[in-house]
Amino acid sequence: MTGKSLVPATGATGVTGVVTAFRPTAALVNNVISLKDQVEAVVVVDDGGGPGYESIFAAVAAAGADVVRLPENVGIGAALNAGVRTARERGNPEYILTVDQDSHLPAGYVQALRDAAAQARAVGVEPGLISPARIHGNPVLRAGTRNGLALGREPIQSGLLIPVSTLEAIGGFWEELFIDLVDTEYYYRALHAGLPTVLAAAEFDHSLGTMVDARVLGRPVAAGGRPLQVRTAATWRYYYIFRNRVLTGRRYAGRYPGWVAGGMWADLRHLLIVTLLAPGRSARLTSALRGAVDGLRGRTGRRHTV
Repeated sequence: MTGKSLVPATGATGVTGVVTAFRPTAALVNNVISLKDQVEAVVVVDDGGGPGYESIFAAVAAAGADVVRLPENVGIGAALNAGVRTARERGNPEYILTVDQDSHLPAGYVQALRDAAAQARAVGVEPGLISPARIHGNPVLRAGTRNGLALGREPIQSGLLIPVSTLEAIGGFWEELFIDLVDTEYYYRALHAGLPTVLAAAEFDHSLGTMVDARVLGRPVAAGGRPLQVRTAATWRYYYIFRNRVLTGRRYAGRYPGWVAGGMWADLRHLLIVTLLAPGRSARLTSALRGAVDGLRGRTGRRHTV
């Protein structure tokens, strides 16, 4: 698979945005309209959110997007793959831009990523993925430089530009992860194929969790005279975070031991902080532990309830 040519398909041109949605708010419509100003086409995938969202998806279709309605919730990896298939069936894009339903990309964002891809090729680096250098004010992890070009590590899939040549070389996303670290696994797979992540001089805002007031023994914690807040994910997400961190680690630790260990430590450090400072400690720890155990057992897909 990795031996395929990385030359874009003949006649390939432009960017198609693939937006995954699960029980979206009406904000999805404006986000799609804004995205359409920067790309040639948009595919929106309803990841089986069920009834009650027909008006939102009808508005998205009226705005000019192709809408794919999946009959059940299959997870982010499968939803992305469905969107990519539709994008390639209905056009011949050179790039796919993957976007979450709540991500709003500023004007000029897509062009900045395309410029970074062109700059990489100009210095002899074939980009596997193109990521913004910053997200929500935070710098993306760095992976050094090559030929003077800044490279990134473990980019998030929202706002990520993927050359179709990368998809042809390494395939689609690992659907069995269901959610969380789907982008991390894809990054490692691309890297193993000799396709690094290139950083672009671009930034966008993206929700990275929910901020809650820190408490210790039921008492609020202050910092600098203000209530301290910590960022948490939904309790059920910790199952997938830790399960998929173990699954990804088992697959790539032999090739990238330092980076895999660093990712695991970052997740453990976050879990320690929210366990100390955020409510819902017991449920969160139980979710993470069950995920880690299932990862060691090699379980994939939607969470097992037994």
